Amino acid sequence: MLKCLLNESEICYKNVALYGYGGLILLLCLCQVACSAKTQIYDEPRLPANVKPFHYDIRLLTHLESSANCSYNGIVKISIHAQKTTNQVVLHLGRVSIESKKITLFGETSNYRLRSVRFNKDRKYMVVTFNQSLLMGKSYVLSVEFGRSMSMNQTDGYFIRYYINWKTLEKIWYSVSHFNRNWIRNTLPSFDEPSLKATFNVTMGHHKRFQSYGNMKVQAVLPNHEIQDYVWSVHEVTPTIPTHLLAFSVNNFTCRYSQAASMNPVRFRTCVQSADVRAISFAAQMAPQILEFLDQVLQVSLPLEKIDQLVVDDFPTEAMENFGLVVYSSKQLLQREDGPMTKEKLQTLDLIAHELAHMWFDNLLGMDSYSDLWLTEGLAGYFKSLAVDHLQSRTGRRILLRYRESSMMHESQVGGISLVPLSSNASLNAEKQLYQKATSMICMLIGFLGNETFYDGLQRHMWQNSFGSSTPDLFWRSLQLAIEREDTYVKTWDVKNIMDTWIMQSGYPLVTVIRNGSEVFLKQGHALNRSSSQLWWIPLTYLIEGGSLSKNLKPKAWLSPNSHSIKLNDIVPRNQWILFNLQAVGYYRVNYDELTWQLLATTLFNDFRSINVLNRAQIVSDVIFLWNQKLLAWSTALNVLKYIIDEDEYEPLMAFVVGWTNGFWGISAESSFNIAKWLGIAAKWYAEFISYTFDKFVVQDPNQNLNSLDYPD
Repeated sequence: MLKCLLNESEICYKNVALYGYGGLILLLCLCQVACSAKTQIYDEPRLPANVKPFHYDIRLLTHLESSANCSYNGIVKISIHAQKTTNQVVLHLGRVSIESKKITLFGETSNYRLRSVRFNKDRKYMVVTFNQSLLMGKSYVLSVEFGRSMSMNQTDGYFIRYYINWKTLEKIWYSVSHFNRNWIRNTLPSFDEPSLKATFNVTMGHHKRFQSYGNMKVQAVLPNHEIQDYVWSVHEVTPTIPTHLLAFSVNNFTCRYSQAASMNPVRFRTCVQSADVRAISFAAQMAPQILEFLDQVLQVSLPLEKIDQLVVDDFPTEAMENFGLVVYSSKQLLQREDGPMTKEKLQTLDLIAHELAHMWFDNLLGMDSYSDLWLTEGLAGYFKSLAVDHLQSRTGRRILLRYRESSMMHESQVGGISLVPLSSNASLNAEKQLYQKATSMICMLIGFLGNETFYDGLQRHMWQNSFGSSTPDLFWRSLQLAIEREDTYVKTWDVKNIMDTWIMQSGYPLVTVIRNGSEVFLKQGHALNRSSSQLWWIPLTYLIEGGSLSKNLKPKAWLSPNSHSIKLNDIVPRNQWILFNLQAVGYYRVNYDELTWQLLATTLFNDFRSINVLNRAQIVSDVIFLWNQKLLAWSTALNVLKYIIDEDEYEPLMAFVVGWTNGFWGISAESSFNIAKWLGIAAKWYAEFISYTFDKFVVQDPNQNLNSLDYPD
């Protein structure tokens, strides 16, 4: 117990629990003065800026002898820099016990006397007050001993799992951490915010029959002179990373080795609890190829010598992209490399690519706060689609379209979502929808900037902010400078102003096309709320019938918040259609006048391949949405959709199935029934299309949803 260090002029806090959130150790400080009820404990949503951590020394001993005795204990020494003169240090502490008498602060010349320790259980803060002040500009070391039991019921922090050794029928226990998004506080005291990055020197104690995994490789294994058959595994010091990317595990897994021939060769170690490493052969084979591709595309090397991939039973998420130590759920990664490419292998490929993309976006290029999480997820989502497409042709574009359709579908159901602010406790389902929209935003951004400008700005941004805290505004500034370096720079372009209309506002726009003879007028409005005054900067790409489709997706015109309608400069003959939003890169819907819908329907019915496959999917999706919103006549919708009996590409078929199936787009049961009734009347249509599409995507697995549809060749 902590002795009372207070004199008569100081405040004594009764029943102060030195246990953080969940509690084990109780301090009862008995003094001869009354406790002051007026003193308020720190209660702001973010930690104060009076001190800043820059290094952690963590020494952690894990006991895995039996489920009843699985526990850990350790000591953390946090090097902090005083940004202001203060006698108080506030840090995070959750469900972990601490040794009150072992809390110490070391300065350059002396130790500091502890005055009080208090807790804000709602914020999970530990407020440590000292008798002396920390001086601005000086560095100190805060030392705290900690520990707790470990259980199978935990899904965050540092917890245990087991597997059965089928030869001996013995339970083999192992430990693994999961600190994303703010759960390291449930393992040890820490400054648990993404902007408070630091280096970490981790030493793991464990029985010698286990091995230690961490962000960095083990540089030495030393004997533990206090516990027989235990050792200390000393890991190399990490680069500057946030707390949620720290990771460690103690296990005796079996591993398969592979290597990426990137600019800085990276060795992969893919490990599983089973001795049958063939179960992880696909992941071991694909991961280096993905890393090589991303390394080549991004032209920014990772400062990593190794990446471990651990396959864990009952991991709380599909995967976690810890720096140098990626942890996967076993349900997602167990695929053998032999045999044909299957839906399950493609899903595994997608997952690995996403986690490895995070080695650049979140690990190398970190965020300042969780409200910026959409940016790292959007960049990771886009580049993982490129990597998957590199290894499996056409699959990447399907991922991007699926994200766009899924996000728009979700927004239509809930009335719109905005990407910021994202709270630290957002649900996993809400996060998933946000990430899909964020990826769609990045896709649109690249479309109107062009690849060359985008990569120029992105690479400079990464070089300038590696292992630092990036923000959307810093990112926009880097892209703006890249635009201004172009010979074709248009002074009216301001990336921040453009993207803020998409990031800060909920929902998405509807562009309405109105033709008057050969003239074309366009206006914008909120697709989901007609009474809304929200307006966007909308990049307009279009193709006039008979024209050639260019790979250049830079806009020919813009709709802006300053004017909700414009007239196109181009003249469009009355007997020719005009098609907007080429390759469905823009995150908006388009409604045409009746004549243009008729012209598009005729072309689709007679020669649907003359229209790009992504635009066919967009047309199908928009038609069903517009009809559902009572913005398009049923006869017009049928006229456009009738071509689909001959459609043989995944993207339009996916858009169709998703569009009319009850529960996807929020279409009522009655409306869904009317569609099904029409399909039943069209016998040939029903037989050919439904047998190919509905059975393939829905009947075979009724639990599938949009995010797990098959990828037909």
